[in-house]
Amino acid sequence: MNGFAQVFKPVNGYFVTPILIVLNALVFLIMTNKWLFPDSGGWTPSGTALERIGANYKPLTLFGEPWRLVTAGFLHADGFHLFFNMYAVMMCGIYLEPLLGRVRFAIVFLLCGIGGALASLWWYDVTPSLGASASVFGLFGFILALLLHKFIEPRERKALLVSIGIYLVMNLASIFFSTNYDHAAHFGGLFSGLLLGLLWLPALRPRTSLKRKTIFITIGLLVCAGLFTMAFIFAPRDVKEYLEKRSQMDQNYLLASGAYRARTNEERMKWLKNYAIYYMDENLRIMDEIDQMRLSPDSRKQNRILRKIYSTQKQLFVWNYNTLAKGHNPYDEQILKALKELDKLQQQLDY
Repeated sequence: MNGFAQVFKPVNGYFVTPILIVLNALVFLIMTNKWLFPDSGGWTPSGTALERIGANYKPLTLFGEPWRLVTAGFLHADGFHLFFNMYAVMMCGIYLEPLLGRVRFAIVFLLCGIGGALASLWWYDVTPSLGASASVFGLFGFILALLLHKFIEPRERKALLVSIGIYLVMNLASIFFSTNYDHAAHFGGLFSGLLLGLLWLPALRPRTSLKRKTIFITIGLLVCAGLFTMAFIFAPRDVKEYLEKRSQMDQNYLLASGAYRARTNEERMKWLKNYAIYYMDENLRIMDEIDQMRLSPDSRKQNRILRKIYSTQKQLFVWNYNTLAKGHNPYDEQILKALKELDKLQQQLDY
């Protein structure tokens, strides 16, 4: 690179990489255009626009819109997200594209993005994912496969490790600006790249015949296609029913909170006994049904928090009712402790 402009200029040996960088940048500029998407900020596309255009969102991706597995890799949440990922694409492309060639490099980039998106579908039910980081980690995985087999010369190895280290440090620094990291996509992309690197390694050796190269490349593509197809077909699909039940629990929670709006103690006692405690019991019953569903690990984690919230809230309603019935409050310490616990649980809930 002899200048900043050359980062974006396709040349021999560095052709697909700048096209990917420019394409991602153009998509970002479109998504942040106030004329097209009024809700977007200067450097932050709106969540609604990202979801509508092509973010990887399980209720949509698994039910008629599988193309989101690809489009999500070209969307970014903000300027920092875009910059860090494009830096890594450039860094990996400078080394891998001359080695792999245009077509194979583009295939590795796309397949790793799809692999990361599928891993995200398995880990999350209601959290959209996006960004080229799955592809980036996939390129890292491909390079790691080469490093493990000492395919890369020591001097090049050191340069690559330094560049990868810079990217990882930059990503850690970006935690100060954003906390929404899809580690499932990162690991999915890394595994996809590592797998492709190991399967394609014989085809990259100079003395391998064209016939053997074709065989190894074909095997790699078939293995990835088979794994990705199985991952898509067997991904947990109870998400729509799950969202309906979550919506019902939210409604029950709001109805139960009507006890706090009662004007008299008599009205409050009646509401607590007939509605508030009942709706919390109803939510706990719904939680029992949810526990029987095929859901992602992230949803199961959130469900454990929700169960604690509803149990704690029910106990608060019981204490409030008993306080009104007895005419004095013997539960001050328990109520304060429960309120603090409830606040802590609400902060832990990513909802």
